Amino acid sequence: MTLNLNDLVRGGTACFSKAGLAEGTNDHTIKTAAPNGAGVDFAINGLSYHKADTDNIAPTVCDEQALGTTCLYVVTLQTDGDVVVTKGNEVDNDDLSGGYAVLDWPTPPAGECPVGAIKVAAGTTAFTVGVDDITDDVGTGTITFYDFFAVPAAPLTS
Repeated sequence: MTLNLNDLVRGGTACFSKAGLAEGTNDHTIKTAAPNGAGVDFAINGLSYHKADTDNIAPTVCDEQALGTTCLYVVTLQTDGDVVVTKGNEVDNDDLSGGYAVLDWPTPPAGECPVGAIKVAAGTTAFTVGVDDITDDVGTGTITFYDFFAVPAAPLTS
């Protein structure tokens, strides 16, 4: 469980600047490219940290995502600036588009700050974050990047 500012009298974990999550320059990578060019400011348990904009971050290798599914992956920063990617639950694309299922945000690891997420809608091929190229290997699917202050309270419905 992530402790946000409204959960504690002291402390708090939040991202204070837009991370600018995007596909990295090299295959199989992501990057942080804050729109203001100043990097990412964030707090974990009330202590402030900074991560400079970084390209070609090798994301955590996650379990394979089945073809025809959509999945959310939360992107977190550790106190040393290392990036961790945590896979959520896969939802069948037809169930999601038909309104029979929602996408729940994955729970970030304890002691890490969620700065964004990646939504992967796998089309005609399976997909593995950290192994497959973010845009080239998703088949007929789509990739969407999100930047966070904190993990959203409501799931995605599409």
